[in-house]
Formats: sequence, structure tokens, C-alpha cells
Amino acid sequence: MRKIIYFYFLFSLVFPQKLKYPNFQKNILPNGLTVYTAEHREQPVVFFNLLIPVGEFDLSNGKKGLASLATEMFSKGTQNYSADELSEAIEFTGGSITTSGGDEYTTFTGRFLKEDLSTGLDLLSEMLLKPTFPKDEWKLLKKQALEGVKTWYQDASTVAIAHAYKMGFGNTPMGNIMTKKSLKNITLENAKDFHKRLIPQNAVFVLIGDIETTKANELINDTFDEWKSGSTNSVRSNVDMSKIKGIRFRLVDNPELEQATIGVGLKGIPANDRERHALNLVNYIFGGHFSSRLNKSIRAEGGKTYGISSQWKPYRDFGFIGIMTSTRSEEVRNTYDLIVNEMQKLVGTGISEDELTKAKAYISGSYPLRFESPAVYANIIASTDYYGFTITDRENVLIDRNAVNLEEANAVAKKYYSPENFLLVIVGNQEVIKEKVKDISEFDEAFYKDDPK
Repeated sequence: MRKIIYFYFLFSLVFPQKLKYPNFQKNILPNGLTVYTAEHREQPVVFFNLLIPVGEFDLSNGKKGLASLATEMFSKGTQNYSADELSEAIEFTGGSITTSGGDEYTTFTGRFLKEDLSTGLDLLSEMLLKPTFPKDEWKLLKKQALEGVKTWYQDASTVAIAHAYKMGFGNTPMGNIMTKKSLKNITLENAKDFHKRLIPQNAVFVLIGDIETTKANELINDTFDEWKSGSTNSVRSNVDMSKIKGIRFRLVDNPELEQATIGVGLKGIPANDRERHALNLVNYIFGGHFSSRLNKSIRAEGGKTYGISSQWKPYRDFGFIGIMTSTRSEEVRNTYDLIVNEMQKLVGTGISEDELTKAKAYISGSYPLRFESPAVYANIIASTDYYGFTITDRENVLIDRNAVNLEEANAVAKKYYSPENFLLVIVGNQEVIKEKVKDISEFDEAFYKDDPK
């Protein structure tokens, strides 16, 4: 069996395949909404995804959390339905509609049987165009959000990420996290104003499933006929990670912890950067899977942790690389030294041809497995439009990734994994760990219950 898997991966590497996407038809409605439709007849189900490029990054400072709260209100009552009635109407079909307000965009995703699609789209239109923002629902939502805010202070990894973002991005929507203070600044009128900014220009709607595209487009035209064009929905300022010289270090005290959490932050690249394929491979080798260099050195051989990972988080206009692990407080310095040592080896000697070949083989073999549902295609096509890709880019991703050579990969490793210039956040009991880490670099101090500054 292992031989079969090995030869399958090897075949995928030697003969990288062009991924086959459904035949999407693109159309732009009079109001400016971009529409993609495709037939997918394996199940009597239709999936859709509406992506509107307005999110937390488009908000003024001090309002972090508004996008997520506002989008939750879309299901709390509309012109023709109370919150309970809307929920019952969706549940009666067996379908679903989910809203989400993220950093970069707002989404409405749905799934309905083909015979209920018209009903599903009507309900989507209600939520998008006719929310009523009931005051009692808003009060309850804010109360729930406040309880949620309290919990992130208890999670050392979340605290480390929050401080790393604040250190790297400053007083920007990326540098701020939802806090008790920002929640107090968010009003019901803010939520209503956010809703007004959801306009069809630059938005994209993807529908795929067991339906003829002609009929699908008729339903889509009816659904969005009342969605009127408006002034530009983007006031987003350029968000980028500040240039780091040396080690920018913060020690966050939590006397309740027996373990220490270590977070390392590095400047990455945007989702559509020309070096994206090389960075994807390098990060996989360095810390992107269970048998990565970091896991081998620090978990398997060093015995310092149960797991460590490196993640490249790409956005449309910038990117961030984060390394995260937790260890016993007594081992915090040894664990940190091992992380830096692995960064030094990555930059100094680079990765090997064998490592690159195995990374390509794994990704070539595993990547197509993610396309198990038409919903995946709906999500990918929506994000494709937002991030400036083409469908051809998506189809050729394995071919382009396998075209990365060793020289290109090692150049990217040197460029983005500097062992001399990075953000460092350590969260733990200062009484135990401070003496062990104080000579790493100059550092500032914070308390885990305080908002990052």
C-alpha cells in the first residue's frame, strides 16, 4: 500500500495535472455585481457564496468587531420575518444560510435543494436588503460578544497573537483585536451604517449546483434586482507590517500559567504575490506539517513541546508569517534557542532538493482531495475574484507550484525567515521565565488581562 501511495505521489510530481474546474459562466449585472454560475449535477443541491469586499479592515480604529456583529444582525429580523420566523423558514427547507463579517470581506453562504433554491434566494435577499436591526436582539448580541471577549484573555495563544499583531501593525484594524473597550464604542447605528456600505460594485456572487445556468441567472437577476448601486464601499487604507530591525520583544505576564507560549512573527507576502508558490513550499518544509523541520527538532528530538507550527497567513495586500508553540516554563529558553537555530539553518544552508521534491509530491497528491463538494468551488471562485486571480491561475496551481526550483525556494527562505529580525512574544509566568529570557533582547512588559498597546 505504501508503494502505491509513493508511486502516486511520484507520478503527480513528474506529471503535475491541471485541475479541472466546472465551466463557470461570468456575467456582470447592471448594478455592478459580478456573477459566476456553473452546473454540477452529482447531487440535487445548489450552493452559493456572496462575497462583498467590506470588512473589519474598512472600519475606523476603535470599532474592531463591528463587521462580525453587524452581519450577525442580518439574521435577527427582516422586513417580513422575525428572527425566529426567518430561522424556521430556512430550517423548513433543510437548507442553510450563514453570514460572516471578516477582516477583508463580508460573506453570505448558502445551500439548498434545487427545488427550494428560489425560496433560499428570497431569504438571502431579505437578509441582505431588508434587515430591521431589532434593539432587543442587538442588546443580546452585544452581551454574548462581551462574554466571548473575556475568554480570549484566558487563551495564551490568542494573547500572543494579539500582541504580535499590535507590535507589527500598530493602531490599524489589523493591529487591533475586539476588546471590551471597542465593544462599548460599537452602537446599533454603527451596525446600520455598516449595512449601508454593502453595495454590489466589486462584490461577487457564485452559484453552482443542479440547475441550468439559464434558469440560475434568471433567479439571480430577480434576487438582486432591488440591490442598488451606491457610492464606493471601500475606504480601506493600506495596511502593512512595519519594518522590523532586530528582535522586537514583548513579555506578557500571566502568573496562572505553568507553561510558556512563544510566538514569532515575520513579514510575509500577499496572496497573489509572484513568490507565493515558493513560500508555500518552504513554509510546509519548515513548519507546515507534523514532520516538518520545527516539529522534528523541537518536538520529536528536543522533547520540548507537543507541537509547533509555522503558518503563512496571506491577505490581499500583505502577509504575515507566524511561528507558535507552548512549552514547560523551565524549557522556555531552550525552546526559543531551538526555534532560532532552525531559522538560522533554513537561511544559512537552505532546504535540500529531496525536501523540496517531497513537499511538491505531498501537495500535488493532497491538494485535489479538498474539492469534495461544490461548496468548495463556490468559495474558491469568490475568493479568486477578490484576490485578483483568474480561474486559469487556480487550474494551474499544481503546475506552477511544481515549477519552483531549489534556487527560488532558498531565495524565498532567506528573504522571509530572518533569524535576526522578527517579532517575539512570550506569554507566561514572569516570576519563572523572566530571568531565563531577559538577555534575548530589550523587551517591554504587559499583563495578560490588559489590552495590547
